[in-house]
Amino acid sequence: MKKKGLFLAVLLLSLTTATLTACDSTSSTQENTSTPKSGVLSSNSTSTTLTNPLSEEEDKPSHFIASGGATVQQPFTVNSEFVHIKLLMKNNSRHEVNVSLTHLDTSTVYFARTIAAGESLDWININEGFTQGMRTGGYLLQWSGGGYNVDGEVWGAAGSDPDDTAPLSY
Repeated sequence: MKKKGLFLAVLLLSLTTATLTACDSTSSTQENTSTPKSGVLSSNSTSTTLTNPLSEEEDKPSHFIASGGATVQQPFTVNSEFVHIKLLMKNNSRHEVNVSLTHLDTSTVYFARTIAAGESLDWININEGFTQGMRTGGYLLQWSGGGYNVDGEVWGAAGSDPDDTAPLSY
């Protein structure tokens, strides 16, 4: 039990440090200077934890809003029972955004892609060569607007079987 508490404390500290570092490095050429220089993805749920598990209900995916700054981060977890994930990311801004998914424990980058203005990206682990599923643990989905404010949304779901990973819709 102490190891789990220590792990969560270290994860919380590292996520806080990463967020503060991203806040300090935002560009001064943002579109709207009245918005905060930092941003986080916020969940529609009332959860106060930094890591949110992806929804395990196919008809009710997790939904997060990505807005507020030039760099926006969303930590989430994948548990051992639900290792097949799907993400639908939509860029609502007038500028392209770069989106990446990193496993926090190993620093493995699962993808780094650019989403054009007004476009979306549907990412499903089995379609990207991860047929055995994803590693369990913490992940960080990061959006970067390249000096412009990020304005996007992401829907995410996890399942125990590859057949659970049909594309999401918004």
